[in-house]
Amino acid sequence: MNKKKIKQVVFEIMGVLISFLVLIPFLMVFLNSMKSKRQANLLQLSLTGISWEQFLENYGTVIREARLVSSFLNSAVVTFLGAALVLSCASMAAFVVVRRKTRAMKAVNNFIVMGLTLPLAMVPVYFMLSKVHMTTGTGAVAGAILIYAASIFPFIFFIYTGFIKGISSEIDEAAIIDGASPLLMYFGIIFPLLKPVTITALMHCVMSIWNDFGISLYLLNSAKRTTAVLTTYLFMGQKASDWQLLFADVVLVSMPIVILYLFMQKYIVAGLADGAVKG
Repeated sequence: MNKKKIKQVVFEIMGVLISFLVLIPFLMVFLNSMKSKRQANLLQLSLTGISWEQFLENYGTVIREARLVSSFLNSAVVTFLGAALVLSCASMAAFVVVRRKTRAMKAVNNFIVMGLTLPLAMVPVYFMLSKVHMTTGTGAVAGAILIYAASIFPFIFFIYTGFIKGISSEIDEAAIIDGASPLLMYFGIIFPLLKPVTITALMHCVMSIWNDFGISLYLLNSAKRTTAVLTTYLFMGQKASDWQLLFADVVLVSMPIVILYLFMQKYIVAGLADGAVKG
């Protein structure tokens, strides 16, 4: 075995070990979600105390008391609308900035990308939303969607610009010569070419919005608008000693994203790689 193969084997072994270290907390959460209160409070990584009856009791209690069905629906609505808004606006903005090579567009590009380094200041944002009545009722949902879109927009814009740079401008010129309008050219010709990076951007949007806690806590903390992630707040507060319920809630809230990521991870890697190479 030559040095190259030995080095490759060593890196693979290290990768497996690091993967196990990362998975240990998830495994502990899952195992303790199927135990009794006494066993779960020990916070041990063991199979002791696990039973099918306890599994049904814990998860049934969480679904009922946290009203997970309505919470999942709220999260799905906010996530879908927020992701749709970001993808449509960021892709069109990136296309215009890349195609129009002017000083003004360069300044716009730098201004947007600068948003990657700036944190979200929730207090002034909440004050601003309160002035336009977007902190209560359905207005709070709209406000949350806009804040999610604004916070994710710079990164999505950034990966779109890297990908669009690899698409020849001759395609645009040919479409215009054939009489296509700007909107028809973009949505009928350019946007379908962005499929790899769009899938990557979509996954990032879904994971960011679904898993967010801060914005939901400020704007969507009422009983009717509670999102899935906020249900963990119930078991960290009123039921702070019921670790088995908290763990069960974490498993249920995380499951949609984990399943989606497992099915889409190859597209995420491919989209980021294509954007990096073409950019």
